[in-house]
Amino acid sequence: MKVGIKDVLAALDADQEKYFPAGLDAELKIVKKIWRPYSRVFRIESCSQNIPSYFWVKMFKVPRGFQKKADKYLGRLQTEYDITMRLQDVFADIPKIDVIAPLAFFRKYGAVVTWESKGVPLSDLIDKYARLWSNHKHDDALFDYVFKCGKALAHMQDYTMQDELYDPAELIDYMDIRLQRLVKNKKAPFTKADRAQVLRFVEREITQINPEELRICGVHSDFATFNVLAEDGHITLTDFTSYKTGSPYVDLTYFYQRLGGFLHKPVFRENFIHQLQKAFLTGYGISGIEQHRMFTLSLLRHTINNFSSLVRNRRGGIGKMPMPHVQLFNRRIFRIYSEWIQEVCA
Repeated sequence: MKVGIKDVLAALDADQEKYFPAGLDAELKIVKKIWRPYSRVFRIESCSQNIPSYFWVKMFKVPRGFQKKADKYLGRLQTEYDITMRLQDVFADIPKIDVIAPLAFFRKYGAVVTWESKGVPLSDLIDKYARLWSNHKHDDALFDYVFKCGKALAHMQDYTMQDELYDPAELIDYMDIRLQRLVKNKKAPFTKADRAQVLRFVEREITQINPEELRICGVHSDFATFNVLAEDGHITLTDFTSYKTGSPYVDLTYFYQRLGGFLHKPVFRENFIHQLQKAFLTGYGISGIEQHRMFTLSLLRHTINNFSSLVRNRRGGIGKMPMPHVQLFNRRIFRIYSEWIQEVCA
């Protein structure tokens, strides 16, 4: 039987007491559809006591012959639903910081349902207001948003912190797979000597890590400005599909690095972007954390991973070549990454 959005809406409507305690004044209405390669996303209008509200339904489309991949993806949706449910209470008393609110998860339909949150991606605001010619009147608002992002991350990590310790030796295998790809790819300005230099640096550094830097906690895995909605001094964390357990430095340095990534385009204010990075770390609340060895190693991990992904053209899609201007831009990034890696690992 073909499963569609009507099955999901029928399931929600059949259990109004659970999903819509105030009742529904009218049928659930589809107001927007988004087609994606492996999913269908729908914006739904509901109305209770004459007050309209909106939620989103994301349905996974199982490709023929890819059941194993489908099971993995559905497991990730289940994890996203479970962790966002847990985090609702955790952030209930934190002013102007929220986590996207789940409504339902229907594994048999491959669908996760979440309430709509107000705001626009923080990345869009930075892209608009951090440029060389941007009006500086928005600067304080952006500082406040990234400060709250740091505070939110620290709060989530405190709640999910575990007693186990992270094995930093995992970094060697993770990085070396990608380092070898860089060496093999002629588009990358990266040599066997560069690879050996990085590995020597990592092996030396992990023997000197402070044990306090090796705790593990919940990891969002895609914690960046494009997954934070911002409006009127309020932020909402979204997209926990890749949530797992790992080092707290993973999310910390990923957000930090992605902020720095705006500077790959020379149209942004360099000093302002660096101030945003500082405000984020201030919100996180651990003075001098950028001096931690795990901070540097995790930042190196992200840089090598992104370097490898760009060189392999993964962002262009399977079988797709980037346009010439994109290839030129990527070569600029390759040079930036290569020079930074050599500087750090010298």
